[in-house]
Amino acid sequence: MIHHPARLSGILRRAAGLLCLAALVSGCVQTRLPVVGLRVPFPRNPLAETPPSMESNYSALSWTEAFDALHGRLVREYPFTEWKKISWDSLYDRFSLRMADAEARDDAQAYYRALREYVHSVPDGYMGVSMDEARRMEAVGGGFGFSVVPLDDARLIVYRVAKNSGAAAAGITWGTQILEWNGKPAREALEEVPTFWAQTPSPTYVGRLLDRCMLLTRGPVGGEAKISFKKPGDDRLWTVTLKAQNDQYLGMGDVVAYGRSFSELESPFETRTLDGNIGYVNILSQSSTLTTPFPDRAYKKVMEKFVRDGVAGVVLDLRGNSGGDPRLAAAFAGHFMKEPRLIGDMVAFDPRKGGFSLAADERIAIAPAKPYLDVPVVVLVHRSTRDTGQVIAAALQGQPKVTVLGVLGTEGSLAKVGGEARMPGGHVVHFPVGRVVDPQGGVVITADADLDGGVVPDVVLPANVELLDAQFNQGRDPVLDAALGLLRKQAGGG
Repeated sequence: MIHHPARLSGILRRAAGLLCLAALVSGCVQTRLPVVGLRVPFPRNPLAETPPSMESNYSALSWTEAFDALHGRLVREYPFTEWKKISWDSLYDRFSLRMADAEARDDAQAYYRALREYVHSVPDGYMGVSMDEARRMEAVGGGFGFSVVPLDDARLIVYRVAKNSGAAAAGITWGTQILEWNGKPAREALEEVPTFWAQTPSPTYVGRLLDRCMLLTRGPVGGEAKISFKKPGDDRLWTVTLKAQNDQYLGMGDVVAYGRSFSELESPFETRTLDGNIGYVNILSQSSTLTTPFPDRAYKKVMEKFVRDGVAGVVLDLRGNSGGDPRLAAAFAGHFMKEPRLIGDMVAFDPRKGGFSLAADERIAIAPAKPYLDVPVVVLVHRSTRDTGQVIAAALQGQPKVTVLGVLGTEGSLAKVGGEARMPGGHVVHFPVGRVVDPQGGVVITADADLDGGVVPDVVLPANVELLDAQFNQGRDPVLDAALGLLRKQAGGG
């Protein structure tokens, strides 16, 4: 995300902790203290510190007063109102009544649910409200023992079955087609699934569809669902009633979890050389760590090695990229570009001016970097390619030797964050305050009112049974396989 560095006091506190950690790492003290999760106080991007007025504390107000204050801020400061065609008046009419009703009944559950649904009514991956785990457990803490995914042909297919679950006992297996859910056609039932228990709102249609698939197979612990299905290779219709069990949120995530957490003792990217002398780089984040305090320099060394080795092509894997510093995104992309490219300028809400203005020092532009890799490149993307990971893909898409490939496009949100409101009950609402626009004023990367956006692959692999079988049953990475096949074909002149 395009965000603000920590305040100076926070940096000093963490710097003190860093000195202690340095002593541990250098061997002065022997310890088993885990260092995973520690954060380095290096500036993550060049943006100015968030002015105090960007934060608001409404926690001492009544629920309705706090909602009114929050709504007023979003009306003024949300940067995509026109782009996403947000009707703030309609949202206020709908949710102010629910807030008033919850307040009149002193119903904390109704208050939180209304607040969460309100925030999730704005399809933006940077919108969010802190999760009330007790409320989420009550609503979707139970799973029915399997997970589903939509195929290109509109079928709803099971791709995961929990061992020893009621679903497994009922004969539901990998590849089972779900036909009905509680008496409704599966796709109709899917469209009715609320998505506000997802971590953040999905900005694209595909993202929202996958969130619905994730939440279709969940409900309150002990809740029941009547499911009709067909097994693979069997035309008979089977119907079973399953009870939701507490499964610790198994299946609450992407179909394929490409992203992973990494410690401060690891690099934010992984690299190796694959068969056929193909260079491979998996960029997890545009950020620094203890062992890689200057990722752009480390990345440049990888590019220099690829040049020395004479690689025939490069796979740049951005699946699971969580984002980070836009300067690093530009540096990573620059080694594959001959000419500079402007991604966009930041237009952000300025509380001092009371409106939106151009932030001249926050331009996102890509400059060619040495060494230049004059080889075919395939960029892998997925809906888990978020934030400035999308900047890398957008910068490279359209370059002469670059192909963007994936089953899905990227997440579809790119913004400056920093908006925060503290609400009664300890809940915190986050929202973006700036948008990236091209020279014509058009919004860059962020999905629009039709839920279209993100970086769409040049080559879209079909979401079919064969791809799922390769991924889940054969232990392969069919997307990477497709990229390697394309590069080898290009290297052979085919």
